[in-house]
Amino acid sequence: MRTALLAIILIMCGLLSANQADTLHIFTMPQMINPIYDFFSRNYLGVEASGRGYTGSSILGSAQSFALNPAAMLVDSARVFLEANIKPPLDAEGLGYNSRYSSTSPISMFGFSFPLGSRFAAAISYNNPKSIILDDFSIEINQGADMITRYPTYFVHQGTASLAYHVSDKLHLGLNLHNQLHYLDDVLFLRTYDRQKDYKYSLRVQPGIIYGNNHWGAGLSGSLPTPIKWDLKYAVYDTELPLEINAGAHYAFDDYRVAADVRYRQDSEINEVFNDHYSMHLGGEKRVLNNIFRAGYFYSSDVFSGTIVLPMNSTASADTSMFWDAVSTSLPISDTAQHFVSLGFTHLFRDGSLNLALMHALIGEQRQTQINLSLSLYLSSFRRKDFLYYE
Repeated sequence: MRTALLAIILIMCGLLSANQADTLHIFTMPQMINPIYDFFSRNYLGVEASGRGYTGSSILGSAQSFALNPAAMLVDSARVFLEANIKPPLDAEGLGYNSRYSSTSPISMFGFSFPLGSRFAAAISYNNPKSIILDDFSIEINQGADMITRYPTYFVHQGTASLAYHVSDKLHLGLNLHNQLHYLDDVLFLRTYDRQKDYKYSLRVQPGIIYGNNHWGAGLSGSLPTPIKWDLKYAVYDTELPLEINAGAHYAFDDYRVAADVRYRQDSEINEVFNDHYSMHLGGEKRVLNNIFRAGYFYSSDVFSGTIVLPMNSTASADTSMFWDAVSTSLPISDTAQHFVSLGFTHLFRDGSLNLALMHALIGEQRQTQINLSLSLYLSSFRRKDFLYYE
């Protein structure tokens, strides 16, 4: 009898532990910053990489490849470049009133690149690696006669200085200095109607190396953990932006190129409930005269699936009105694993290049889509009378 009772107790303890494993009770970051929202919030920067299954950690090319590896930036004539990302809204689960995730900032990158001698290339750019708005979180009041609508928002506005040093024909080094401004608006806490806004600066240093040339090569790049702290009115989050590592290889033959990348992000350091994130990428391209056609696939792993308990105002100023009793204190989070397919196209012309890419999560609970468009122009072309003239 005692043995059976002990077994039952052990089984119940195991069930309780299993239940705790898929419930996030306490955020260690403000809600929308957590990596559980990366399935939508992340903007895949670099249209060439996006069309090729987001590969490129080892491929030498234009300054728009800086996000994967700064060593990839070749010495070239001075250019100006502009990239736009379009992300259609995605339904948000667990909320009423047809809530959805959206992004209202189509400009994902703008900057210029220039040579510094025969072996150095540099670039300065504004870019937007993350953007998400929960549209919306609504709270009924006055027996449903009125409604309070919240729009939790998170954007990363990033100014990047990039430098590449081509030591030899096969050895290439690079460095990105990412000056990040993390913008929060309408941070969600239950039991209060306060609309909080906050900015936080962080510097992320990303070194990179590539060994190889345009025919073959291997590359490695990464960002070390960076401490960051948010001191909001109802909570203090003292945490870090996690370690990130990119690695890849490519091989070119005739007019074809194939590439493979793998990426890792140590999300378990943010919260022990999270899984570390990894992704595996495959892609290829073919050049036909002045056109390049691309295609690719990649898998992005699940970080967390289960239930999140929403943060709450637990101070003496907490609103105790009965309207809050009908507001759910938790939200479900589906499996965030995604299988992406991508297509891309580049047209090269005398004054620069025009680029297009489409990425779609074909398999997964979260079917995100992203469209990238970019234009890159040589600065010297602006001085010609027949600038952008095309026969």
